[in-house]
Amino acid sequence: VPDAAPSGVSVDVVNSTLVKVFWFGIPRDRVRGHLRGYKVSWWKTKSMLDGKRHHPEKHFLTFVGDRNYGMIPGLDPFSEFRLTVLAYNSRGDGPESSPVVFETPEGVPEQPRFLRILNFDKESVTLSWGLPKKANGHLTGYILQYQIINETHEVGPVSDISVTNRSTLSWRLSGLSPSTRYKFYVKACTAKGCGKPISEEGLTMAQG
Repeated sequence: VPDAAPSGVSVDVVNSTLVKVFWFGIPRDRVRGHLRGYKVSWWKTKSMLDGKRHHPEKHFLTFVGDRNYGMIPGLDPFSEFRLTVLAYNSRGDGPESSPVVFETPEGVPEQPRFLRILNFDKESVTLSWGLPKKANGHLTGYILQYQIINETHEVGPVSDISVTNRSTLSWRLSGLSPSTRYKFYVKACTAKGCGKPISEEGLTMAQG
């Protein structure tokens, strides 16, 4: 098996879930056979959100041939990782490089877990929603949106309300029209932006 580890390992963070890894290949006389390629291993050490240490679950990707870089996708946003690179031939893996530490930036949150319509009145409605499954960063608040949808498939313009208190999980909307079907959307936001909305439909009560 190879008896040298790749040197000069560095990580270029592309976005909150993708990095590019570079390394210097090992000298030919240290391959001790025919070089098949390189393996990059990485593991999450902690979440930057709560500082919790993680039981390191190792992942790896194989890059075939004599190359000196590779892309690592599908990482958790807002987390700290360690990463190593090794060369391998047909007999097996060579030694790993020293671990390089890197951090991914904040991403957008996942969908809120649920959206419920609590009270429907003639002209108002109370919405309640859940935290996103993964915040992927520090939550900054929520965006509420609503629009009229009628049986004729006509949709009205979308109205937006910005909820800037991140601990608010319900909101009363007033000034709606009676006997009208509405569609409501809620999406969670971080400094990076807002995630996918969760939606729910409901009908306001008739006048009288």
